[in-house]
Amino acid sequence: MKVIPAAIIAFAAIALPAFAGKKDKEKAVPDASVSEVRWAEVVNDAAFDKEALDGKVVVVEEWGVNCPPCIASLPHLAKLAKRYEKKGLVVVGLERQGSSKEAILKVLKEARVQYPVMSGGSGPVPSDGIPHAMVFGADGKLVWHGHPADDEFEDSVKDALKAVAKAR
Repeated sequence: MKVIPAAIIAFAAIALPAFAGKKDKEKAVPDASVSEVRWAEVVNDAAFDKEALDGKVVVVEEWGVNCPPCIASLPHLAKLAKRYEKKGLVVVGLERQGSSKEAILKVLKEARVQYPVMSGGSGPVPSDGIPHAMVFGADGKLVWHGHPADDEFEDSVKDALKAVAKAR
């Protein structure tokens, strides 16, 4: 009977570090920057100037009007954009499903989105689908990417904004 627990402990001692290493590799952030984002035409009336992104924390979200999780994330992003705008946050949406301007504007109005949203465009890192958010630090480097509903998303935004506050 005591052999089984000892075997389990031995297996755990060998296997757990391997799993931990794999998790760390999965969380590695690709070397990418906001300058590599392919911007497109802004479809709402929000102002956008890519030159004004220097020194700002930038969130780029790829989404689509036919994607319920995407639509569900829009009000949260709108609140985040408004809450942290004065602290140096810029949020930009990229509608990736080729929807009409009218369809995009209808969804944006319902979600109360006021940040710039573009028809098309793409981020510099591949994703498993939409919604897909990318957080770029004030230095323009990618600091996080993934699903905007992940707990790590908002934490990465706040961490990046702390770096902006220290630089001021």
